[in-house]
Amino acid sequence: MNETDFIRQQLAAERAHLRQILDALPPASAAGAPARPVALYIDWAGRRLLQQFQAHCATLQAVPALGLETTRPLHLQAERLLALMPALTQLEASLDALAGGTFRVSHWRQAAQLNADTILEERRLYAAARGAAGLT
Repeated sequence: MNETDFIRQQLAAERAHLRQILDALPPASAAGAPARPVALYIDWAGRRLLQQFQAHCATLQAVPALGLETTRPLHLQAERLLALMPALTQLEASLDALAGGTFRVSHWRQAAQLNADTILEERRLYAAARGAAGLT
């Protein structure tokens, strides 16, 4: 086993432990304050989880466009994008759930970087790509 495998196994174990503790909590309607050790563990594990998430995000920001430079073969770019899309969709759903469905429109505007020009550009490029791929 190499060190990366060991680290990933340890993180998986920590997450399984956290899920076990969270699943053992009584429903919110019946919940009083959890025992102090439970509260301390949830606080500790929650902070670790957020720190790991932030570290992953920082690392991804440092990766040059996820390897989507034009010198890389197109099939490798496609594989990376296909892997990225469900992860991004799940992340957005999870973040919205975490925020209690209260992300404001300003958040979505900032995250989407969406305006009339980007919509028109996407539609123009998509139409050209569909035609070139024979998908008319």
